[in-house]
Amino acid sequence: MIDLDLLILGVLTGKPSHGYLIKRHIESIFGKGYFSLSNSHLYPRLARLEMEGCIKGYKESLKGRPDRKVYELMPTGMQRFKELLASPIDTSDSEMDVLSRAFLFEFITLEERRRVIEPLYEHKLIELEKGKAKMQELEPYLNRCSRAATAFAIDHLERTIALYRTLMTE
Repeated sequence: MIDLDLLILGVLTGKPSHGYLIKRHIESIFGKGYFSLSNSHLYPRLARLEMEGCIKGYKESLKGRPDRKVYELMPTGMQRFKELLASPIDTSDSEMDVLSRAFLFEFITLEERRRVIEPLYEHKLIELEKGKAKMQELEPYLNRCSRAATAFAIDHLERTIALYRTLMTE
């Protein structure tokens, strides 16, 4: 599951921002279809991160409109962000969870990235091996549609493995 704290802190590494822009930024990266962020989830999280000293909020006055609260990343928040980014990902997590971190990997070292990605990489290698063996075993029984879907799955695994290899080496 994508860690909302990681995403909020990641957005704030760029520059201070108010809640609506944080929400828009997160949704623009992932698309509303995959990750729809409600205000009832975002604002309590912002309040908690502020209470924990990870971010600092201040009022920004606007002409002819109500004030808005702008949030700024604090050193404690940057430390927490890097810890979350470098924490292990479960092999059962979705690929979007991995990609959400990959967008932010510039903030951690290559060694930290390797520790995060290597177990996933190894898991995908095993999946690919099993998938290819299963495809070969079932080949005589597959119709055109089944064959196409299986080939797509194998290709997707190979592309995922290539991505993981890149994330561990660059």
